[in-house]
Parts: sequence; C-alpha cells; structure tokens
Amino acid sequence: MSHAPSGTPVTALPGVRLWMRRLLGDLRAGKSCLCLFPQAQLTGVPAAAEALLDELLHELADFVLVPAPGDGAAPGSLAPAPPPPAPSDPWGGTDPILDYDDGLSAFSAVRAHDAAVPQARAASAPDVQREESGVPALADRIAKELGDSVSGEYQGGHTGIEGLLERLTTAAGGPDATRVIVVRGWREPAPTAATDLLRRLSATVKAAGLPPGRRPRLLVLATSAGLPVELPEQIAREDVGVHWWWGALGRLDTATVVAMARPRPSGPAARHQLLEAVAQATVVEVCGPFLDLAARLAVEWDGLPDSLPSQLRLLTAGPVPDPIPVPGPRKTEPTAALLHPNASLRPEWNLGTLDRWDGRLRRRPDGAGEHEHSVRARIWLAQNHALLPLLDEAREQFTEVIGVRSRLPATELAVLYGQRAEMELGAMWRAHLQGHVRLTQPEADRLRTLWMSRNKLAHRTTLDNSALEALVHVLCS
Repeated sequence: MSHAPSGTPVTALPGVRLWMRRLLGDLRAGKSCLCLFPQAQLTGVPAAAEALLDELLHELADFVLVPAPGDGAAPGSLAPAPPPPAPSDPWGGTDPILDYDDGLSAFSAVRAHDAAVPQARAASAPDVQREESGVPALADRIAKELGDSVSGEYQGGHTGIEGLLERLTTAAGGPDATRVIVVRGWREPAPTAATDLLRRLSATVKAAGLPPGRRPRLLVLATSAGLPVELPEQIAREDVGVHWWWGALGRLDTATVVAMARPRPSGPAARHQLLEAVAQATVVEVCGPFLDLAARLAVEWDGLPDSLPSQLRLLTAGPVPDPIPVPGPRKTEPTAALLHPNASLRPEWNLGTLDRWDGRLRRRPDGAGEHEHSVRARIWLAQNHALLPLLDEAREQFTEVIGVRSRLPATELAVLYGQRAEMELGAMWRAHLQGHVRLTQPEADRLRTLWMSRNKLAHRTTLDNSALEALVHVLCS
C-alpha cells in the first residue's frame, strides 16, 4: 500500500520519514548503503519499495539511477528531471519525536513492469561464483550512465569493473564520481551482483583513502532473496550502512492510518467519540505494523468487540501460505534486541507476516481459531489503555458521593474500607452492600457498572458489546 486511505502518501508517515532520514544521513556522510526490503513489498501495483525509492530520489535530487537490463536509458540519470512535488508533510521539516521505539508493515505493493519477482532461495557457494558474472555487466551499465561508454577505456587503461572503480576513486572522475549511484537489486538478473560491487567499491575507497566528501556512493536496494544469510553483516562497516525495513513503523504511524480510514461517527458526540476512541485503539493494537490490514479493518469493522474476530477472519480469508520452518520455540526469540530479522525469522519477514513494532516481534494476525485467543488479548489491551484512565477519573469523582452518602464517621469508614480519597470501586460497592453508604438507585447502578468494568479489565477479561455500551453510557452521563 503506497497511500493511506485518505490519499496521504505512506512516505509522509513519521516513522517512514525517520527511517529515510537515517538512510539519507548515511549517504550525506559519505557512506554507501544497502537497503533490504521484504519481498512482500515488491508485490502489488505500485510496489511499496518503488514508492519509497521515488521519495528517496526526490530527497537526493542528484543521482544516477542505473537501468535494469533491457531498459532504456534511465530518465534523468545524467540531468535529473525536476523532482515531483513533495508530498504534504504535516509534521514539518523537523524529525518526528515518537513515543515508542521505531517500531508500514504490510505495504501491499510491484509496478506492472516489475511484476516478476525472483523467488527466494539460499545462494550456495557455486551460485555466488556463477552470479559474479553479473558484476561486469552492472559495471558497464553504470559506466554508460556516467558517460564513459564511448571509449570503453579509462584514463588508467583499465576497462570493465576495474575501470569503473578507478574512474570513481580518482580525481579524473570529476563531480560525477560523488553522485549517488542507485541500483535496484530486485531488477538485477544476478542477485549478488550489486552487493559484490558494493563490497569491491568499499575496499577500493578504503585503499584510496578518500575523505567523506569525495567518496563515490552506491545505494543498493534489494531483498534478501538469493543473498547469503551472513552477507548483510559482512557488508556493514564504518563506510557502508545496512538499513533493514524492520521496525520502521511505530504506533503513531498505525494510529494515523486508522484515524484517517475510520468513517466519521454520528449521534451524541461524547458517547460516539468514546466508542470511536476504543475502536481505533483496538484496530491499532490488533493490526500493529500491518497497515493494509489496519486500513481495511478500520473501514469495514463496526467497532464492537464481539464482531471483531469474525470480521478479521473475513478480511484474512484466502490461500494458506506454505508452512514456514522456524527453528526453536518462539518464547526464546529476543524482542527489543533484534535490530534486524535473523536467519530463522527471515522467511516470515520476506512474506510480510512478521515485523518489529512497538519494541516487540509482531506477526500478522488472522482469524484462524488458534489465533483468536491472541486477538482477544489485544482487544483487552486496547480497552485497558483507552478506558482505565477514564475509570480512575470516575472513581475519584465518586468519592465525593461516598462522602455525602456515608452513614459512618469518616474515621470508622476509613478503618473498614480505606481512606475515602484512596477507596477503590470494589470497596465502595461493599460499603453500599453492607448499608454503610446509602446510595440512590441511579448512583448504585452507576457504581456497579464502574466496579464490574474495572474488575473485568483488572482480570484481563475483554468487555463484550453490552458491557462496553453500559460503561460508555455511564462515563458519558
């Protein structure tokens, strides 16, 4: 999904802007970069990864976009066309301050001409050797974009990959040598060609001792398909940054998409605003970083907790994906410490069913029976976050009623049920049942609803439709 339901580009979301700024910061500091995306971002039209690339190119302004084999010359590769209008950015030009650690998964996302995506496979040593033949071809295309294909030979007498590296790391390269060279790895026939070139360039730059302002920079955008598992860690170093599309989205991003997707409530303002707040919190908590699911659920769900599991089953109905081997019990998986998906998590990450959100691993929810308990737990968590502050406020207000209706001296009441200012709803209800506090019927009904709601949430029990409606009525009256 490249746009939120309201038409606002996903690239304008604060978590995405923050992720891009980190990447652009590395490039502007003279680093080459490898960006790794799940294969799920290369499906759909337009591709989410391509939409993100468009925004990155707009920010870079001066770049060389290397055409894929069979493409014509990349438009604007030597003299980039004026960048498209920048999307409206409601957060302004400053870095967003997020309440949570990094935290769009599920960009659904490939342009029509990118529909064919290489299938994931582990690259064995023979595969890597065979694919190294793609490096000279990639080097030739880069050279052509830099304008050196006419002579086919560089000042030092070298051609091919050696000539390109020499061209980029010597003074003869001129200003073109410092422009960011952008390679879309998913469109390369040899998956390791771009990463092999990145490693060669890094070693050559280091040997040449170039300062950051004169270093050639390569930006490779790829998936982990066909790459050796250990390759990203091998590439990461002082002069090369590796950026995973992992934990890029946070709670604020999901909440923004949900708020834009939800239809406007109708009816009494206070009651509907509270129900809407609980509904939005529930969609955010249940869907996490999977923005496509969050947007659809926000539009199609009626906001009542009893109907959410069935609505989720309806939205997630479809072909069952192939089983994914995940070695070891899930309880041993680290959470906040995971800076990128490890080898055991990468298959799920590539399918777009796993991400890091709000500091924890999050798997894409569905309506399967074995997952319903997890969905119910997240509904409870959302209700807990949205309603507990209001219940605490209502409890504080009801202490005034207890003071007026008490049939015991304040000191004796405190001995039996605790200090009035700190008295819990359950203690107030017991005082009423014992006849130590005389309440009117409406006051008793209100207290009972508040106490039962607070008690259920305290025991991790979800409020069903009738309980939620009753509590909202009491809180808004």
